[in-house]
Amino acid sequence: MRLTVGMCPALTDEVLSKLKNAGIRNIMDFMLKDSEALAMETSDLQSIRRIIHAHYAAFAVPGDDLLGEAVRSAVVISTGNTNLDSLLGGGIMTGEMMEICGSWSAGKTSLCVNLAVHAALKLGLSTLYVDPLINISPLRLNHVVEALSEEEEVVEQALARIKVVTPSDVWGIFQALDLVRQPYFSVMGKNADSGAGGGANPMTGGGKIKLVIVDSLPSVLTPLLGRSQSQGRGIISHLATTLKSLASEQQLAVVVVNNVVQADFSSMKSHGDEPHSRWKPGLGRFWAHVPNTRLFIEREDNSSTLPDCQSNNPKPLNVNVTIWKSTRLKMANTKFSIFSS
Repeated sequence: MRLTVGMCPALTDEVLSKLKNAGIRNIMDFMLKDSEALAMETSDLQSIRRIIHAHYAAFAVPGDDLLGEAVRSAVVISTGNTNLDSLLGGGIMTGEMMEICGSWSAGKTSLCVNLAVHAALKLGLSTLYVDPLINISPLRLNHVVEALSEEEEVVEQALARIKVVTPSDVWGIFQALDLVRQPYFSVMGKNADSGAGGGANPMTGGGKIKLVIVDSLPSVLTPLLGRSQSQGRGIISHLATTLKSLASEQQLAVVVVNNVVQADFSSMKSHGDEPHSRWKPGLGRFWAHVPNTRLFIEREDNSSTLPDCQSNNPKPLNVNVTIWKSTRLKMANTKFSIFSS
């Protein structure tokens, strides 16, 4: 920030001119300049310093104040499933990142769709669904929404609150995340293309985004692991920082999807890790520490992911979910059913 006349009574035109001649044009220059050199330019140095410190310096904040602010601003988003809410201590915590990992066809995407639909339909929250694999279609979302509500208007409003983007690479994800910082996003309303005489507003407000789902990370991050180590790690670290910063700054919940790979028990024990099963999260040790909570999802053997073609409704999918890692929860597991989308 530049120094200006009137910032404090001692900072007059004459003093400001002397400071500029000495190469001091902004607050940073002023604070870094040697005190003796500054004293030669103005006799009221202490007065200017005190005011700059009062308005622009960083102050220490007690830890209990930070904790109180975190508690006041924290919001728990229900998953729509009693067992899963109980496992997560009430639901998905805003300000944090939760990872869902599991093997192929375990139900990761179905769980994410259920989370997005419940948030939009039952809680009235806007969701950004980042879908690099293009797994989500309007029909797939519509099946789950209609299974929870039969009112056409309610279904349309819920679908309008879910913003789906399909980036092709990691840079597209960064661009999609810029939507989170907007006060609201606009969606096309009903009869949007009916013309000016249709009497309908073509754009409706989607509301502030409170849930971000990225399904899935390996599709865009795995190619980076084949690059030079420093470049690949740097991009992955930047994405991790961006997601966690958005969760904290915007007070929203972030859910990411990861794959699993076969665990090497000897390697895990040598690093002090406790193997939970024959699987471990993908993306390696560079990503292992990033999520606040990590869930491992497995499909029950007797459940099916295929929709009921006769009734045009999704069948229940029975899954087993285990907490593999959490900064605030104990390790536990539960079983429940979700709609397979």
